[in-house]
Amino acid sequence: MVINWRRHILLATSFGIILSLTISYFSFQDKGMSFFELFGNTRFQKATFFSFVLSVLIYLANFVTSSFVSWGIERHEKKINGLLSKKASNIAFFINGMVTSVVSYYLFLAIMLNLFYDLSFTDFYNGDHMRFGNFLAIVLISVFILLVVFVFAYNDQMRLLELKNKEIEIALQKSQIASMKEQLSPHFLFNNMNVLISTIQEDPVKAEQFARSFSKIYRYVLEKLDYTSCALSDELKFIADYVYLLNVRYDDAIDFSIDDKVFKYGDVEVPTLSLQILIENVVKHNTIPSEGKIRVELRIGENGLVLCNEKCAKPKQVDSTGLGLQNLSKRSMLLFKQDIVIKDLEDSFSVRIPLVRKDS
Repeated sequence: MVINWRRHILLATSFGIILSLTISYFSFQDKGMSFFELFGNTRFQKATFFSFVLSVLIYLANFVTSSFVSWGIERHEKKINGLLSKKASNIAFFINGMVTSVVSYYLFLAIMLNLFYDLSFTDFYNGDHMRFGNFLAIVLISVFILLVVFVFAYNDQMRLLELKNKEIEIALQKSQIASMKEQLSPHFLFNNMNVLISTIQEDPVKAEQFARSFSKIYRYVLEKLDYTSCALSDELKFIADYVYLLNVRYDDAIDFSIDDKVFKYGDVEVPTLSLQILIENVVKHNTIPSEGKIRVELRIGENGLVLCNEKCAKPKQVDSTGLGLQNLSKRSMLLFKQDIVIKDLEDSFSVRIPLVRKDS
């Protein structure tokens, strides 16, 4: 948590001055003194300073307890892997502020009267300070302070949110560009052009279909260049063409199936090109069999979209940096505040992508 100490010092000082002057003025207004005589009175000055110190202590107590509440909320959000509602957070901070203000007022007032005026704690709690009218006045003052603090906090939050959104937008654009570059790389282009050339000689009809799928893939990549997420239905159409290209290249070695339930989530948002990254990961880290196929399944499970593949023979000895899944993980966190889940078992490998509907 970033603490704006300058803002807190300014607020504590401002509240202390305003409250101390207000309380002292109403306490001395019946003494028959003029405005200037009042401010020149030693007792008034002493009472004002006393109230100022008390106000600052109350503010500092609120700051400390609010920091603990903020820390508790952050821990709870990490535990549930989600965000607490703004209403619940505001209620927690408001209740904390009210309780802290009232308790700290009576506690610090009793301590200060004991130190400066030798008033015992027993006499304090049996005196006029504990009357209902005095308690109600403290509650009203606390509400006023909290409302002012909420206004400042809301203003700070809006500015921080705007900066955070800009940072997220920049990070997403960088991740998006990196992912798009991979699809538009010369290596990807040359491999598919070589496949197309060899297919033309063997099967012109199949070559035509390959070319159509190839053009659809590039058109999709270019169209989605400015979109950090897209509908799952668009990704499913894209991945069908992508898997077709791979099967032409590897002689139908990929047995890719989509569970019927997946199509019911067509309007759900997923990171753009997320399925392509997962399919590419399957091909990269498994040996393409000369006989048989690699089974790959796309299904709904564990509140997300799961792509699971069987491990085929011995994985290829490749220098993998894992940037594909790292990139997908980063984009998922930035977009949906949820990370992908990877399960690497002895005979299978799966990745779960969080599903977020557009109205969320």
